[in-house]
Amino acid sequence: MTRISFSGVIVDGVGRHVELRVPGRGEISQAPSDWPVTLQKGSLNVRIARDGYPDLFAALGLPKSVQSLDVRPFPAAFEIAQDEFGNNRLMPEPNLPRKGSAQVWRARLASQGHEHPCWVLRRYGSRVGEQLELLSELYMRSAFQLVNGQSVVVTLERGNVQPDGV
Repeated sequence: MTRISFSGVIVDGVGRHVELRVPGRGEISQAPSDWPVTLQKGSLNVRIARDGYPDLFAALGLPKSVQSLDVRPFPAAFEIAQDEFGNNRLMPEPNLPRKGSAQVWRARLASQGHEHPCWVLRRYGSRVGEQLELLSELYMRSAFQLVNGQSVVVTLERGNVQPDGV
């Protein structure tokens, strides 16, 4: 499996991702060459529909939840350590040693017959609800004419980070 897709709608986030400083390509050694040098502050949020989860989750016996990504069922392109972010309030805990670190996937955002490249960032232990957080060097809402309530499909591409066994 080289891709998995989620379907949902564009929504407002809680407004806290804008406070998180995500490091650009020159700041983290494991970032691929196509990771942006500078990312737009904040994220574009997609609330996943109840029936919008990939079949992979059911095949692995995982709940239909964005938090299922935390068990690493699908390889990310790379990971960002908790301490590489600026202003990261998610801290590791004894029972959640990866909390605050993130998996990052290359992604495509599809809506109304158009596809746009972007990245999906999922911090371990994040409680953003049933939303994927999309990042780009562009302000995606205006660059791609996106509005709240708009139906979209987010497709994650398989990376090289090996998943944990589930």
